[in-house]
Amino acid sequence: MKIIACLDDNNGLLFNNRRQSRDRVVIEDILKDCHNSKLWINNFSKSLFDSPHVNISEEFLNEACESEYCFIENVNLKPYEKYIDEIILYKWNRVYPTDFYFDINLSTWNLTQVTEFKGNSHERITKEVYKK
Repeated sequence: MKIIACLDDNNGLLFNNRRQSRDRVVIEDILKDCHNSKLWINNFSKSLFDSPHVNISEEFLNEACESEYCFIENVNLKPYEKYIDEIILYKWNRVYPTDFYFDINLSTWNLTQVTEFKGNSHERITKEVYKK
């Protein structure tokens, strides 16, 4: 399974059960990457995506197949780590208030790609791709 997440500089995902930020260009890039595969999300992320290729389920991490993508915002990944073979992170390059963090230690993963681009609401967004 391939995981996609958006993080601040402290690996934060949420604050007070709300996403830290959003960016239209990031969502477009995610949909472009997933165009030939399924993208799984839960109801929390539904407002971000308007695409027929998006599957919505509260059990999406249990339902996604090996080659499919899962966009996460409000779930812990540690119990699913052995099923993950790729992690795609979009980094906001700033610090936001946070109380819910990305819980995978990437020190044993291989960083295979780094791309920077200008977002809609962020001057610089960094996309990092990690593989086992």
